Amino acid sequence: MFDIILGLPVHALVIHAVVVLVPLAALSAVAYVVRPAWRRMLRWPTAAGAVIAGVSAFVAAESGEALQRRVSQARASTTNFDLLNTHTEWGSRARLFCLLFMALTLVALWFARPPQEEAPRGHAFDMLIGTLVVLSAIAAVVTVVIAGHAGSTVVWNGLA
Repeated sequence: MFDIILGLPVHALVIHAVVVLVPLAALSAVAYVVRPAWRRMLRWPTAAGAVIAGVSAFVAAESGEALQRRVSQARASTTNFDLLNTHTEWGSRARLFCLLFMALTLVALWFARPPQEEAPRGHAFDMLIGTLVVLSAIAAVVTVVIAGHAGSTVVWNGLA
């Protein structure tokens, strides 16, 4: 399921969505939690971005594992498996942090409402969930960047 689509590795197609959409979703989520006046405008784009970021990171990791199996068989003599293992480890971390970011962002979207819709919750809860969203956004972006750099190193090793 996560191996090939139209003759191309799914991983090569999906990673571009992850590299672009995770940072955009992170920016949107951070703006949502730190600027309450923007919450009404950012609610649905932030929700969509968080879900797409989490799902695309999951698909990228799953398709990466399928690609790794294919590469291990077809290109074993020309692949640096130490670099590939580093990429795989960071890809697994990126999947975890992107899914965590998605979940925390959806919780924040549900509970941290725009100022006109404030429920009688404590300010401390909004601060806590906002802090967790910001930290998870940073972790998601950092792990995606490191995984992406490690992956490009695997592909371009010895060619540049």
